[in-house]
Amino acid sequence: MKTLFIINPVAGRKRSVRVWKDIRPYINFPYEYEFTQGCGDATQIAKHAKKLGYEVIVTVGGDGTISEVVNGIAGSDIRLGIIPAGTGNDFGKTLKIPENPRYALEIIEEGKNLAFTDLGKFQDVYFINIAGAGFDAEVANMTNSNLKFLNGTLAYVTSLVWNLARYSPCNAVITVDGKKYFRKPWLVLAANARYFGGGMMINPDGIINDGLLDVCIINDMSRAEILRFLPSVFTGSHKKHRCFEVIRGKNVEIEFAKPVRVQVDGDAKGFTPVRFSIVNRALSVITPVKD
Repeated sequence: MKTLFIINPVAGRKRSVRVWKDIRPYINFPYEYEFTQGCGDATQIAKHAKKLGYEVIVTVGGDGTISEVVNGIAGSDIRLGIIPAGTGNDFGKTLKIPENPRYALEIIEEGKNLAFTDLGKFQDVYFINIAGAGFDAEVANMTNSNLKFLNGTLAYVTSLVWNLARYSPCNAVITVDGKKYFRKPWLVLAANARYFGGGMMINPDGIINDGLLDVCIINDMSRAEILRFLPSVFTGSHKKHRCFEVIRGKNVEIEFAKPVRVQVDGDAKGFTPVRFSIVNRALSVITPVKD
């Protein structure tokens, strides 16, 4: 099996470099490797690897690295291996990839089990986890652009508190497979996987290969109730909350009464109105459990 490891040296605040040094002596099959040098580089490396006939590409990094590689190989026969080395590793959590890098390497070496997963799509970009609009997009934008001097969790919490004091829900029209829903949400998410934001199980009943997006909506509630609601998202118990709902479909359009920010896998992507869709079984991933 012709295998290429793609290592993002800045993922997980350079944890990926330590992980690579740790697992490399334990790789017992022929391989080549390449380090990324900047944003978007993993996509170009993956596209080139596809042309060269690689059968397996293994990411050593976080969800951002996986997302870039996926945008280079989606729809092909290339199998994706994942060595979690980022801050959140949310995609791996959905697929039950071990957090321990050596255990993750063993699964790739065995290569017995494949999961054929769906991918979300925004314009010409694929996303692996979750995209959406509203409060979460504001938090993600501030975390990524203004709080780089803080570590991941502290930056996210700081941004969340700051935006909670300033952001207010407004009316929205959410269209799922042609049916319109009128809501006043804090946020609307189009979820492919179960996790986002570094371990928040926003979509606990999500199935990653059912050919559907799970449109997760957090409807209007007080700021005090939001603060009580958020911790439950880490366990998935929020799904019983009266202000949380899920609508499933293949095509989603979101339009607020005023433009609100959009995020795709945690990266700011402009403002609403926005459209998302699902591409069924577009990616083959080496996993510990058979599909």
